[in-house]
Amino acid sequence: MIPVYVITGFLDAGKTTLLNQLLGGGKPNVQRLVLQFESGEEPLRCQDGGCETLSFPKKMLEREPRQITEDIYGCLLKNKPQEIWIEWNCVAPLSQLRELLSRRSLYRCCRVTKVIHIADAETLEGILGKTGGALPDQIADCDFAAARNASSDGAYRRIKRVLRALNPGIPVYRAEQTEEIRGRLYRKKPRPAAVFCAALAALTAVYLCTAPLFKLPQTLVNTVINVFLGTLLQAVPFLIIGVLISSAIQVFVPREAIERLFPKKLGLGMLAAVLGGFCLPVCDCASIPVFRSLVKKGVPLPAAITFMTAAPVINPVVMLSTYYAFNGSVKIVAARVGMGIFASVLTGLWFALRPSRGAVLAGGFDGAMCACGCYEADADGSTWRGKTALFLRHSQAEFFNVGKYLTVGAFAAALFQSVMTTAPLRGGTAIAASLLVMMAAAFVLSLCSSSDAVIARGFASRFPLGAVMGFLVFGPMMDVKNVIMLSGGFSKRFVGRLLCVVFTVCFLTALVFARYVTN
Repeated sequence: MIPVYVITGFLDAGKTTLLNQLLGGGKPNVQRLVLQFESGEEPLRCQDGGCETLSFPKKMLEREPRQITEDIYGCLLKNKPQEIWIEWNCVAPLSQLRELLSRRSLYRCCRVTKVIHIADAETLEGILGKTGGALPDQIADCDFAAARNASSDGAYRRIKRVLRALNPGIPVYRAEQTEEIRGRLYRKKPRPAAVFCAALAALTAVYLCTAPLFKLPQTLVNTVINVFLGTLLQAVPFLIIGVLISSAIQVFVPREAIERLFPKKLGLGMLAAVLGGFCLPVCDCASIPVFRSLVKKGVPLPAAITFMTAAPVINPVVMLSTYYAFNGSVKIVAARVGMGIFASVLTGLWFALRPSRGAVLAGGFDGAMCACGCYEADADGSTWRGKTALFLRHSQAEFFNVGKYLTVGAFAAALFQSVMTTAPLRGGTAIAASLLVMMAAAFVLSLCSSSDAVIARGFASRFPLGAVMGFLVFGPMMDVKNVIMLSGGFSKRFVGRLLCVVFTVCFLTALVFARYVTN
């Protein structure tokens, strides 16, 4: 299989310059094929002489994709290159390149290995909202980025923030760091499933080897491990169900269809928000991008906020997982749904009575990212085949992204449940203190709402029910990853205000529930 290295970027970002740098000092005596779908002012130079080049104009890419595939395949048979390098067109989504390479003649012999995006720090922010969806699609689909004209620390931090709003956690290098970029290109890409299985196997091996030496079955360590594994095994099925449904809604349900459900009037909009929360996105991965889209489409901000905060708490998957975790308690399910609706409506009404001053949305870019890093306007979803591939990619990425939070949460619950032997805090100010602890834990652990009830059940024996309900209501509405996602599309002032209002409303709601309902 021939590795394919792709360089993307907007016009005059420096794609050809970077390509010349990487090819000039790369592996010696390596036969390469360079495909240019866009030719800039700087000529392509292959200093080691081992390059064969093909150029394809934009018109040919649009009208004769089959001919392009045949030309590339013929060149592969003739020259037998060891590497393929592609300078991609700035106004074409990367999914179009993947479609070309997925044809049978090429799919059997080459595969995209790494995608690097080069961006101009001086112009990127200004052009993102004005050049269509191809540029954000390229950023969202790249493995890492190089920043040009980012010599100062301020410019470097600014462009990193812009790039990571579209591709969370993406490594960003300065364009002058050629050796670091080349090393990153040739480094093998870790596979989440393989890393997860390897880590699980390593932990199992360590436990089996050390158990006889330290008599672990007779110690607290064994108790923690047993509780941890039991909690994790109970939560994973609900996480899988939640991820699959959320990904299906994200990929197969058109955003415009969701937007049409929301009336422009405040009262009807808030009612539609609550009703939509029962059957639409099951987690923040889908609800936050839809929330931003609703605000942009002119839906009243209070109604959009009501939808965003209610959807992860009151949908059927969450109700099912809560019912299972609390041994079929309908009262707990009803309490969670009722408190979720009450808190979300109250939050929406607060923003109706006290409207935000200044701009709520940040920047000029229209797109939005979900937690897994899938761009909502990804053109790869234009066909059923593309939608299915995007659904699988979204599900896999979301499962492993949220799965690490679930693992940490399960371990924290097991450790706390096994170590803490004193009675829980109850009565008076102790209820408020325990509620604050549980809400802080929900914010930090950042669990998925489709599986957090199983983790909450582990805390239930040490904390009062009111504090546990605060955990179950506040966590899905606002946690660390939610704040990060919101910060990518909204002003910091609005995100900070929203966090404070949601925290206060959930705290007071849970406190009233703890003092007057559970007593």
